[in-house]
Amino acid sequence: MLFASATTTTTTTPGTQNFLLPNGTFFVMLVIFLIVLGVISKWILPQLKDVEETRKVRIRSAMQKADESRAESQRLQEAREQVLSEARAQARSVIDDANHGADLEREQGRQLGQVEYDRLLEVSRQETEEECRRVRSELVGRLDSLVVAAAERVLGSRVDAERHRALSDEAVAVASERS
Repeated sequence: MLFASATTTTTTTPGTQNFLLPNGTFFVMLVIFLIVLGVISKWILPQLKDVEETRKVRIRSAMQKADESRAESQRLQEAREQVLSEARAQARSVIDDANHGADLEREQGRQLGQVEYDRLLEVSRQETEEECRRVRSELVGRLDSLVVAAAERVLGSRVDAERHRALSDEAVAVASERS
């Protein structure tokens, strides 16, 4: 009820107001709109254009820097690839040199081993010959006593050892001259 007393009712007769014809509020709103439009175009739009132009400049600068960075990155990538290629070639060269050096060392070791083998073989041969001579002379020294003992057993009588030794020495001397 409170609303009912506060509101005033105006009675209009139907058909007196045409919605196509503007009333006074329309003109007031039009004037306010034009004023706001003028204020926006005079003071706000130039600042927005300045901000827009500043952003365009920043974007162009950033794009130019990005292009420069991309070109620099590509140049550095190519330089890196070249350095890696050179490093690989150098590593291959070092490995080849090391393999070649190892082959030379192995061959030198083999040759030294062969020389040492030949030397030891010669020393062994000399020692064997010396031992053979020593054994031969020992056998020759004992041979006369062995032969005398064998002859005594076979003959059943005593054999003169001095005479037999002289004969044995003579036979050994003749055999030594022939060999």
